Amino acid sequence: MMSGGGTGGHLIPGIALYEELVSRGVECRYVLRSNDMKYTVASRIAEADRIFVEIQGISRKLSIKTPIYILKLVRAFFSVFRTIKKWNPDAVLITGGYVSNPVAFSARLLGKPLFIAEQNSAAGVTNRYYSKKAETVYTTFPQTAKLRTDKTIHTGNPSIFKDRSPRAEALKFFGLAGYKHIVGITGGSQGALKVNSAMAEILPELLDKKIGVIWSMGTVDYDRMEKEGKLAEIGAKYPNVKPYKFIDRMDLFFSCADCAVSRAGATSIAEFIHFGTPALLIPIKNSPDNHQYLNADYLASNHAGLLLTEDHITPSILLGLIDTLIKNKDSYIKNLSSLKKENPAKTIVGHILAQLTPR
Repeated sequence: MMSGGGTGGHLIPGIALYEELVSRGVECRYVLRSNDMKYTVASRIAEADRIFVEIQGISRKLSIKTPIYILKLVRAFFSVFRTIKKWNPDAVLITGGYVSNPVAFSARLLGKPLFIAEQNSAAGVTNRYYSKKAETVYTTFPQTAKLRTDKTIHTGNPSIFKDRSPRAEALKFFGLAGYKHIVGITGGSQGALKVNSAMAEILPELLDKKIGVIWSMGTVDYDRMEKEGKLAEIGAKYPNVKPYKFIDRMDLFFSCADCAVSRAGATSIAEFIHFGTPALLIPIKNSPDNHQYLNADYLASNHAGLLLTEDHITPSILLGLIDTLIKNKDSYIKNLSSLKKENPAKTIVGHILAQLTPR
């Protein structure tokens, strides 16, 4: 039995592990929220293996809605508990998020071996709470704060990433053939206002330098800029810029991007390491336990990327750091390579199965 969702950061490693288990002939069920199906990647879970439970986090501040949240949590727990008891799995594996809570709790009550895959440099609330009772916690980073156990193995973050495609094919897909260097910009599904605003200011310089830009703006900023007429202006003035709400073919994105400007989620960090793409990381300000800053610092302290805080973003600084990444690309790629773990999903699943006694 598996669970993990609420964000792509929990879903992607969870689905990578699910697919590795299934490929080995292991029967697997995946507990997630119906709302998680908004992520395209969730469709990779076979319909027969999906178990939906409706749950959401409880605010730490008391309000008139608090009793409703608690009632939903209790209802979700009983639903999951009955499912796990009936299905009687050999083990339970979670990647985090609120939906993992009743799954992990049920596993403990039923005496099922519990395994945890933690993505961030500071463990999330659910994984942190259950780590003390877990058989093993598999971590993305060598040092993971907030965990309550020393039973950890540094495996890297499980991924569903494909291998690189030919650069020419990727450039053709984005309509950027002919540009020597390509910069990829991504701020996540919701975008990053400060990053996008600074990027808009340096488009003339990037055009002068003949640098192509693949720009994932996020739905909010894309719609705003379209409404304001800025997208039409960009299309008319800058043939080197390809704006998107979001990009499905991230494998092609990484196959032609010489460097990237990005938030610092664990999945993004894993992508940069996997594809060997140098990145300027701009952590979300005030992320829980400051985990995005810690994620970014892991690459920066290993000279495998650059770190810039939101408070220090200016167009000139952004342009200068992009130039730095391009000029020192080979050095960053070498350092990224030293951080790469081979097939984390295979490593984790192999370790779990080795610890289980066949029925």
